[in-house]
Amino acid sequence: MHRLKRSFGLFLPILLLTFSCLDDASNQTHALVNIYLVDAPGDWDQVYLDIQRVEVFVESGNSAGTQEWIPLDYLPLSNIVNVSALVNDSRLILGRGELPLGKISKVKLVFGDGQYLVQDNEARSLQFADQEDKAYEHEVNYPLEGGMSYDLIMDIDLSRSVGINPSDENSFLFTPFMRVFEKTNNTKITGEVSPLDAKPYVYAVLGEDTLATLTDSLGNFTFIGLEAGEYQVYIEPRAPYLDSLTTVFTKLDSTSQMEPIILQIPQNPEE
Repeated sequence: MHRLKRSFGLFLPILLLTFSCLDDASNQTHALVNIYLVDAPGDWDQVYLDIQRVEVFVESGNSAGTQEWIPLDYLPLSNIVNVSALVNDSRLILGRGELPLGKISKVKLVFGDGQYLVQDNEARSLQFADQEDKAYEHEVNYPLEGGMSYDLIMDIDLSRSVGINPSDENSFLFTPFMRVFEKTNNTKITGEVSPLDAKPYVYAVLGEDTLATLTDSLGNFTFIGLEAGEYQVYIEPRAPYLDSLTTVFTKLDSTSQMEPIILQIPQNPEE
């Protein structure tokens, strides 16, 4: 395995675009849809995915009752995307388009063959466990109204999506695991963890559901698209720092800002 000499497919600047209302001609017959990608990272230095395009399945609301897959304009400048950099509410816009009225019942993310990950400065093979997942479909239910703009977020959980290949310990298998939600659900938990060298995993647990993320270079983290409820926020840092657990209550369409978390180390490092 060759050492990674340089970073392939450097992470592109996040495109945060604000769109105006549709023009008058299409105001009553179309809706504007934007699709973004965010990430719940896994235990790797970097993960690069080859994303070819994003499509939506629209069930039209007209009398003909047409159904069709509609590809959206793919916006990133490169198909190779460093998804592991999408932390602390960073997001990459994948596509946008004006769609006929009706409802979106599926979202499809189409991948190429250029996936790989970086671990300990080495590039490792990342292959699909099932080739059918190269056209990953996720069922949704989003009605579209004329003249409205919708932002859909695809949150890929790398910790569940990537696993070691049992037949080759130097390569990995990829099975996409995602959730999709609308940006109007703006319920968030945000926080800050120090010291920075702790580089913890952060988990938000509600009942049997667990979301995971990492802190960014400044120690900040964000969970978005949450349900309202009582979350257990668990901080799992690198040694020698101790774990931390905090209860956080969220309300619909609000941000729960946690107090800064300062991780401790054992008084006796051997404990």
